[in-house]
Amino acid sequence: MKDGIPQRVKASTSVTRGSAWSGAIPIARLPRLAASLTGLDGELQAELHASCDLAGAATLKGRISGALGLVCQTCMKPFSWPLQTQLELRLVSSEAEEKRLLHDCEPLLVEDDSLHLHALVEEEALLALPIAPRCAACAGE
Repeated sequence: MKDGIPQRVKASTSVTRGSAWSGAIPIARLPRLAASLTGLDGELQAELHASCDLAGAATLKGRISGALGLVCQTCMKPFSWPLQTQLELRLVSSEAEEKRLLHDCEPLLVEDDSLHLHALVEEEALLALPIAPRCAACAGE
């Protein structure tokens, strides 16, 4: 695995080579995620791997983790929330293919043969955020 997560890679080359990336992305470089958090401190750890599955379909798999600063919606105090999420995406090149596969897998539309890895990690982290975060003290009530 290479050290670090590049901002953008060529999808076809990455899949053909079975490219893998591992590293940290500072929260400060993820503006949409940062806007949902209590501060810019910290980073997300990500491991990503592009490959072809047994059927020959292009995939991107990985996991993302980190400690995110959220505000408890019960007591309104900040707390650190442990993010742990996995992703398994099927890379598709057209909206028609994306629509066709929507019920079978999680498709990701790849435009201009470009995978925007930082944006993808940010999007997956945003999707994993709880709708109404609660700290451990309030969640145990």
